[in-house]
Amino acid sequence: MNMPHAASIEIKSVKNLNGGNHNQKPPRKFLLMGMALISLALGLGFGAKQIYHRLCQCDFFQITAVKIDGNRMTSKEQIAALSRVDIHSNLLAIDVVQVQSLLESHPWIARAEVIRDWPNRLLIQVQEKNPVALLNRETGLFYLDIQGQIIAAAGPGQDLDFPVITGLENFSLNTSESAQIPGPLQDIIDLLQLANRNNPLLPQQNISEIHVVEQGELVLHLLDRPFPIFLGTDGKISTRYYRLVKVLRDLYKTREFSEVSYIRLDYQKDTILVGKNEAMTKSNAVRKGA
Repeated sequence: MNMPHAASIEIKSVKNLNGGNHNQKPPRKFLLMGMALISLALGLGFGAKQIYHRLCQCDFFQITAVKIDGNRMTSKEQIAALSRVDIHSNLLAIDVVQVQSLLESHPWIARAEVIRDWPNRLLIQVQEKNPVALLNRETGLFYLDIQGQIIAAAGPGQDLDFPVITGLENFSLNTSESAQIPGPLQDIIDLLQLANRNNPLLPQQNISEIHVVEQGELVLHLLDRPFPIFLGTDGKISTRYYRLVKVLRDLYKTREFSEVSYIRLDYQKDTILVGKNEAMTKSNAVRKGA
């Protein structure tokens, strides 16, 4: 008689436990607390946005000075105008990434860094591209970088103290960075890199002009010597450069520069011809193994 009663009690207990896990609703106070927290977060976000908006219009952050460093080929006025920042701008409201992008769109500027100097100064640091020569074209002179790419046209008042490349006025040049540059122009770039090591006998500063003839041969003209130097086309440009250095060393030692009318590195294999002015001497110097 007692066993069915005990079983009914056990079943009822299990039912109560299962029903308590699935059907119990959260207290009302937790719902109210959740809604209050959400409202507070939204309010804080809206308030922060309003505060930021007001600070972007505050005179306390109005720019009073813009400092520009690193420019040589570009003027401070050009950089300031390109940045679209002036003394009426708000330092907090400036988009630094956008200003840097605007500056790097200039053909001369390789990289730009824009720094906020709180509370009211802006610092602009630019790194310009490095020209190594001037390329003479039908439309004027253009600066060339060490990759053989055109940087920009030479303007009034800019530095023109660079070797001038002539003979490519009508040559089609692809200005794309990925394009392969013509063989003669590549030889010129390699030659300038060698001369840039500042060998005292043939530094880059002493190269006045490099002319490309129709066959692709390079003719070198120095600042302090009026005669042409025919570099030929055989062999690597580095080999020809160091052969010329040896000839120049001999001419310096013997003090024969005043008699020289030309130098030909392509006279014969392993033979260099040094032409002499007929008014001073009737002979030509042939140098072998240079």
